[in-house]
Amino acid sequence: MTTFRFFILVFSLFLLACGPKEDSLEGRFIIYSKQVEDNPDNPEGYYELGKVYIEQKEYQAALKQFNKATRLKKDYGEAYREKGIALYYLRRFLDSEKAILKSFKLNPAQPNIATDLGSIYLTNGSFNKAFRHLKVAQNRENNLHIVFNNLGAAYAKTGESKEALKLWKQALQINPGIPETHINMGVVYEKIGDKKKALTAYQKALNLDESNAMAYFNLGVIYAKEKKFQKAVKEWETALSLEARDENILNSLAWAYEKIGRKKEALVMLEKSIKLSPYAPKTYFSLGRIKYDLGDSDGAIKSFKKSTLLDPVFGDAYYRMGLAFDSQNQSYNAISSLLIAEIIYHKTTKMELFANVQTKLKSLFDKHKTERKKFRTIQMPETLKGYDINQRQNQIRTSKEK
Repeated sequence: MTTFRFFILVFSLFLLACGPKEDSLEGRFIIYSKQVEDNPDNPEGYYELGKVYIEQKEYQAALKQFNKATRLKKDYGEAYREKGIALYYLRRFLDSEKAILKSFKLNPAQPNIATDLGSIYLTNGSFNKAFRHLKVAQNRENNLHIVFNNLGAAYAKTGESKEALKLWKQALQINPGIPETHINMGVVYEKIGDKKKALTAYQKALNLDESNAMAYFNLGVIYAKEKKFQKAVKEWETALSLEARDENILNSLAWAYEKIGRKKEALVMLEKSIKLSPYAPKTYFSLGRIKYDLGDSDGAIKSFKKSTLLDPVFGDAYYRMGLAFDSQNQSYNAISSLLIAEIIYHKTTKMELFANVQTKLKSLFDKHKTERKKFRTIQMPETLKGYDINQRQNQIRTSKEK
């Protein structure tokens, strides 16, 4: 099941709204392209050209220019900041953090750098650092609508919903035209059980920006939770038309398509998601499960194997792989896979699944006239080697026990 998503804003989102109008993008692109061609050792030209690419949302091209600028000028704080923003939109969040931290160290007084650094710490889950830098940004009183939005997201992520809503209302008092803040409020309203206010918040976001993919995405989540899968599909299809390179939308659509029986379309969504994020074991697992349901056991096994390579203790993937091998009468591979799943379920105390896999193993031992001791030498993931499901855990007693 998919989950709601918060918006964390970096300052560059509002550069055009906050500052005076500059020359046209096309004109600036021509000027700075010519500048770097005529003077390839001038870091400022690459920096300005990178900013043009940022505004055009061509983040990979922007990153290339900022890399050139920082190679030519090692202490170019503003270029590191913009590089971090480009990396942020490329979803390379840890690399973004390094670049923005470098900018902060080079120029800690830059008006918006504390906001940016707090925002990327929040994205990466470093909440204490996020709070610290966002509080610094709040004291600087610069672009407070963004600071309040991100502080609200930080409080929401740490479970303080009332404080989050208070900060978002403050953000909207400063700038009522922030669709992302309405979306964040909708997430918290839904979390505390006020679905009506959540729907209203998402609609306000769409009134401000009818092309906001996340508003449609979160509307879809509400419908999915109510098992209104057709409505969820409609919202997520709209979100995908606006943001085609978002694996969360693709995975959600795949899940919903499967729910309503459109399994071939679900496969298409998962394959697109894997191209964007090729190291996601759960996506390969979903792909394998649907392939198996559609009768493609070879494809299913291949996907399950990829899933277990990425996550060697993914019990469900081993279990499903065992079923796929069994459908091909590959008894040794089927039983081996299920034995690994059995250990994983036991070790992670998923006892209902543990009991289910033991029942399945018994039927396979009987079916193939074999026994457990013949599988003592199967290849185990490193973290499972030596684990014995029959061994009692060490008993720890207090001084008052006899």
